[in-house]
Amino acid sequence: MYRGTTPNLYLELETELDLDSAREIWVTIKSSVSGFTKDKSEIHITPGEEEGIQQLVVSLSQNDTLQLSTGRAKIQVRILMPNGRAYATEIAEVEVDQILRDGVITDED
Repeated sequence: MYRGTTPNLYLELETELDLDSAREIWVTIKSSVSGFTKDKSEIHITPGEEEGIQQLVVSLSQNDTLQLSTGRAKIQVRILMPNGRAYATEIAEVEVDQILRDGVITDED
């Protein structure tokens, strides 16, 4: 992904948990300088193409991706179920590429 862009992240989880009923879901993205967390209200949950797979779709804003430094960023999902059990995924990585001009691009002068 490029800094300053608005990508969707598609995270596939192999789980039998009913993620729709989760009390909370956090998707945390951290680079070497900073990071941010999206909560369940900002995450779209869909069934995966295969049995036992669920997909989380996380839409990022320009401000989100501008918080990340170039290089490798780490991503982890944490889930809190109604029974109080908490789960975490392994940490995945994504490449964050540079842009030549920093800042949020708008059509305003």
